[in-house]
Amino acid sequence: MPALVHEIYYSLSGEGITTGVPTIFVRIAGCSLRCGITKDGRKLWCDTGYALSPKAGKQLSKYEIIDEIKNIMPLSGAQILITGGEPLEGENRHLTIQLCDDYASICLNQNHPFPRIETNGAESIRDLQNMVFTLDYKLPGSGMEERMNLDNLEVLRSRNNSQDELKFVIRDKLDFDQSVHIVHKFKPNTNILYSPVHGEVELTELAEWIKAKPVPKARLSLQMHKILWGNKKSV
Repeated sequence: MPALVHEIYYSLSGEGITTGVPTIFVRIAGCSLRCGITKDGRKLWCDTGYALSPKAGKQLSKYEIIDEIKNIMPLSGAQILITGGEPLEGENRHLTIQLCDDYASICLNQNHPFPRIETNGAESIRDLQNMVFTLDYKLPGSGMEERMNLDNLEVLRSRNNSQDELKFVIRDKLDFDQSVHIVHKFKPNTNILYSPVHGEVELTELAEWIKAKPVPKARLSLQMHKILWGNKKSV
């Protein structure tokens, strides 16, 4: 079953516990969330807005994607990261599951035996196999918190997978306080990432909030690819 793929490229992972790790990115096109748009007039802050429309991709089958991955795979292997857009939304979900079912043919680095899925928190991750997750929880500053699938937090806790991540993108102090509430309420047993909305919260300010209210397995996660190459695509 084909999906709409915006781009496939080789670079370094820019965020989270695998920051700096050689990674092949498969970016799926299409996402129904519009993070950053709020009732008080705040604007879209999604940094992959170019991939939000289903029209932003071309149809590729599982086999075409696997062939492209193999063509750019380094000899030592690489982490495989499937992102978006949203890889678990609509028809994209079936393609993502198929790719992960073939994990042995594309995950050639023994340190990263399963594809990593970056998902927006609205789509269920229950009963999905052969993958690890970077799961966003959208906070009030995103305008999308009501779309969050709270069952995903229970799934993360029950998986107890040392490679999973729960990511909070912080726009202001209200967002940070809500993230602490969510962690204390649902007790997800996973890595916790804090990332700032560019231009809306100072890095040092977010760092001080994390220090003042530490939560288990929390870390500040900056976008290394932007530090290295600026706000560019495919890097």
